[in-house]
Amino acid sequence: MAAAAGAPPGFFSFLKHGVLVPARGRGVFLPLLALTAALAGALLLANSLAVQPRAVAALLDADAVSRADPASAAYPKLVRRFRDDLRGLLLDAAACVAAAVVAGSAIKIATVFGAVAAFSPAGGEDRRATVSGLIGAARGNVWGPVLTIAFGYVLEVVCAAAIVAMAMLVVPLLEYSLLLLFLDAMAVLLASLFLVYLTVVCAVALAVSAAEPGRRGAGAVSRAWRLMSGKNAQAVLYVVATFALAAAVSPVYTLALRWWPRSAPAGIAAGVAYVLLLGAVEVFSVAAVTAYYFECRDMKQVEEDMAAGHHHYTKLSNGDEANI
Repeated sequence: MAAAAGAPPGFFSFLKHGVLVPARGRGVFLPLLALTAALAGALLLANSLAVQPRAVAALLDADAVSRADPASAAYPKLVRRFRDDLRGLLLDAAACVAAAVVAGSAIKIATVFGAVAAFSPAGGEDRRATVSGLIGAARGNVWGPVLTIAFGYVLEVVCAAAIVAMAMLVVPLLEYSLLLLFLDAMAVLLASLFLVYLTVVCAVALAVSAAEPGRRGAGAVSRAWRLMSGKNAQAVLYVVATFALAAAVSPVYTLALRWWPRSAPAGIAAGVAYVLLLGAVEVFSVAAVTAYYFECRDMKQVEEDMAAGHHHYTKLSNGDEANI
């Protein structure tokens, strides 16, 4: 990309590619957007129709058990109903999480392959993703992204668990030491910021595993970490942009909830618009982070070649070559 052109990419260029690449490869990215939106809609419906009613029933059961007399004849029935509703709630929530992780990861991997195909040398200057390019990028390299995304989930869960463990220390430290309480709060804040950065590293690692066969899991994460060195400002910009887009989309869901009791068609239309916007944000996010990976890789290659004493050439307007 940028290195081949002889000029460094702009600070916002990867965000521009996050919009242009899906727009130019509509034949690939529109179906992926539709799948992402369908998954989001199914999860929202499952949450509304199964998880939330179970949660309400479990809360009502817990309140009834707390108010009932343990010696009464109805108490065992209340406890049994509470256990049944709580078990059903856990099963429904686990099913939703499993569907989100498995199906969402599969769609994300396919989207990454589409973005990688658009940025491959065969894609040319148009950067137009095609179905054949996606299949070619994925052929023989499916397990690389699968292992990488699974490894990323493990890292993120471990980091989140460490944050929760540190946050739980706040209560005992209130009565022990204000200094230790402050240090613990700072540790929680820093660990939370690190978790956000880690999610970006794992997203770049997924692009690494799709574009560089043979790099997977810890190797892809390590490669992504090294590539991002010196370009962390763009990583912050990526996080801000994706969070801002997600925040901008969320009011549409609020409108859907408000319109549904008044007008079912309006509520359904707002709900469909909401999940489609969620799909668009996800596709943009994957395309942008893939463009960010290619920029980092090209800049790193230029730095390594310069350090090795190699020369780069760029075309001038008159057709001559200039040594840079």
